[in-house]
Amino acid sequence: MLVLKPSDSRLPSELKEECLQLVASWLLEEWRATEDDLVRDTDTPYTRGTARFGRQKQRIMLEYLSGRHPWLKVMNGGLDIVFAINGIPCRFSNDDADAPKKRAVLETHLFQMPLLEEAEPGEAARFVFVIDCGADESSDPRVELLGFSNADQVVCRWISGGVRRIGEATPSLPAAVEVPKPVIAPKRRRDGDDEAVASAGP
Repeated sequence: MLVLKPSDSRLPSELKEECLQLVASWLLEEWRATEDDLVRDTDTPYTRGTARFGRQKQRIMLEYLSGRHPWLKVMNGGLDIVFAINGIPCRFSNDDADAPKKRAVLETHLFQMPLLEEAEPGEAARFVFVIDCGADESSDPRVELLGFSNADQVVCRWISGGVRRIGEATPSLPAAVEVPKPVIAPKRRRDGDDEAVASAGP
C-alpha cells in the first residue's frame, strides 16, 4: 500500500484537504464521545460499536442537513450511508485499515459504481473513510481515507492529522520582582516594656 500526501495527484482534486479533515473530525468526535459515555459494566464492544456507528452516521446526516457545507451531499441516508464530497461518493467504517473486514470497506456500493466504471486502470475511484484504532482497539483512533481502483486495490491513502495527543504544558514563570535587602538593627524597647516584663515576674 502507498502512503501519499493529500496533495498527491492520485487523490482527486475534489477531495480537498479541508473537507477531508472536517469529515475526519466528525467521525473521531463521535467515536470518542461514545467511548466516554458507554462505560457501564453492561456496555459491551457490540453496544459501543453500534452506538458509535449510529452516532457517526447521524452526525454526517445532521452536518448535511445544516446546509453549512455546500460541498457535502448525502446520496443514500440508510444504514449503508453514502455521502459525497464535491461529487465524489464516500463511505465510512470503524475497521482495521490494513486488514479490513467490514462490508463498507470491502464492497462497492451502488452509488459508487459509476465512478469505478469510468476509471482508468490503477486510478483511485472508490473511497472509504476508515476509523482505525489498531487490531486490538487499544490505540488512539486515526482516520484514513482509502482509495481503491476498479480492481479493488488500494492505490492511495490519506491519513488524517487529527490524531489526539496529550498537550505538553509550557511552564510560565512569573516575572522577577526586585526585593530590597532587609535592614538588620537592634530591637528598640518602647517605653513601658520594662514595666511589662517586671510585672510578668518569674
